Amino acid sequence: MRHTVDGLVPMLFRHLVLAPLVVILLCMAPHGAWISVDAASGRSDDFDFSGAPSAGQVISGTYTVRTTNIASMDYINVEVFDGSSWSAVATITDTPWLTAWDTSAHSDGDYQLRIQGTFTNSSTTGWVTSSTFTVDNTAPSDVSLSISNAVTGDGSSTINRAWFTTAESGTIDFSWSANDAHISYATLTNVPGSGSPPQDGPGTLLNAWSWSPGDLEEGKWTTVLSVFDEAGNSAQTSIYIGIDRSGPEVGTPTLSVAPGSWSDSATLIFNGLASNASDNSGSGIDSYHVRDSAGQWSDIGSAGAGSMGLSEGIRTIQFRATDRVGNIGDSHSVTMMIDRTAPIAGGWVFGSEITDSLFGSVAVSIDATDANAGIDVASCSIEYGFDANGAGSIPDISTDWLSVGSGTSGNLSSAIDWSTRAGQYLSLRATLVDTAGNSATTAASHFLILPGLDFTVTDATLNRLIVRAGTQDPVLLEAQIGTNEFYSGSVVVSIQSAPASRDSLTAWTTLNSMVLPSGSFIDQQEQISMNVTLLTAGEFDIRIIVDPNDSIPERDEGNNEYFLLIGAADPQVIGSVSGFVPNLLILFIVGLFASSILNRRESAS
Repeated sequence: MRHTVDGLVPMLFRHLVLAPLVVILLCMAPHGAWISVDAASGRSDDFDFSGAPSAGQVISGTYTVRTTNIASMDYINVEVFDGSSWSAVATITDTPWLTAWDTSAHSDGDYQLRIQGTFTNSSTTGWVTSSTFTVDNTAPSDVSLSISNAVTGDGSSTINRAWFTTAESGTIDFSWSANDAHISYATLTNVPGSGSPPQDGPGTLLNAWSWSPGDLEEGKWTTVLSVFDEAGNSAQTSIYIGIDRSGPEVGTPTLSVAPGSWSDSATLIFNGLASNASDNSGSGIDSYHVRDSAGQWSDIGSAGAGSMGLSEGIRTIQFRATDRVGNIGDSHSVTMMIDRTAPIAGGWVFGSEITDSLFGSVAVSIDATDANAGIDVASCSIEYGFDANGAGSIPDISTDWLSVGSGTSGNLSSAIDWSTRAGQYLSLRATLVDTAGNSATTAASHFLILPGLDFTVTDATLNRLIVRAGTQDPVLLEAQIGTNEFYSGSVVVSIQSAPASRDSLTAWTTLNSMVLPSGSFIDQQEQISMNVTLLTAGEFDIRIIVDPNDSIPERDEGNNEYFLLIGAADPQVIGSVSGFVPNLLILFIVGLFASSILNRRESAS
């Protein structure tokens, strides 16, 4: 019997070629990526995982295990391998063929899943095993977020907030770190400015952000860092930051010296700067400053109270506050008007001359100046009195100071009897007060009270300028005697002579005297005339003098005299010359000479 082998060779050839290819393909497959099936049991080629972790996948929490839907399936066993043994996960008994696996019941590590189906006829599919994957239910730890270049604070709390003065166009640098074997990415939220920084990762991690949105406004933020691992676990931390570019507002201070009005205070005490002060939700007030006008600022600390010396003049006192990041707020100014110098007295001014002829009230005032605050006229006062010798601080006749009234001017009492005051002294003093309250009392000033009466001699003439010496040739003298006021008493008028060549030691000789009786000066004037003779020859000064013994008190004793010049010729010389009649030219020359001598003598007396 012949056996044909024509089809055997090709079949063997195919087996020889396919077997090595299968081995090569199996060797190329990644280890653990195979889905293995137990050869001891029957199986269906359609039975498999429809949802299982891929090789190297990291999962966490509850994971849904899914299988394919096979007809006549009774139930499916699901088991997990932890590297040392398999343990049951669940038995799926109905469609849909899936189960929820709580991975948190297992420690973090590498695992595999396997499934086996049992049909209604009790046959099985054999075990189908998944690739190796990782369970990670631990969130990232030691999550840290930090910030650099803060002016103050580290951001660890609201009390220790990290404060910046960064400009709107500036940059804020954040850095972060965390511990986790499977960190995927991180995000940063609730940051200043528009938007949020891009997430860091997955892939290459920078662990930092340089945030510069271009509109970094002022304010406070709680910036949150969220770190995620590949399993979806996350952890957060936050940092407290703030941006403050505005200075604080200082409160209105309480002052020991009222502003805007004059004071004599040397020290200003202030407090209350912290009351109603505000940094407008910024970094907070650090300290307060004060200065006088354009002087240097002085730091007075954080309490908002203190004191300072005050210089004289109109001063501008300024207060301000600085915050914890160095911003300086606007200043609050008050005007202090300081004057500690008392007014300065000038001279006394009288409304009329002080004599014993005064009647009624007498106006009196004092000039006073004050360089700063000015005179407070209503607070000033004038006092007067009468003194015997014009010395001392208290008038000795009136024994005390008498009030004129308030102000720097006033009227002396109309009840004063001035007629008995001649030779006494009117004493005056003033208390001067400025609007700052400084005061000064002037030293006593004493003014002699003069007599009011005054005699004058006018229009005195001689009917001749040259006479014969002796009793035989008298000359007629006429003059007008006047007074400045009514005088009721009698007055003595004397006519005296002295050589024209006299000196200060030459005595005057009384040629004649007359008494003007009481009542002569009711009209304040009296015309006198008398004959005068010169007993010796020569040139003589004739003096008309009213009250030669100064028995009548007068305001001015120096105008009681009048001087004339006369020549007395020797009668014998004149008699030896026939026809002695001086011509007009000689008389004119003698007149000029007599006038010059008279003027010279009046000046000398």
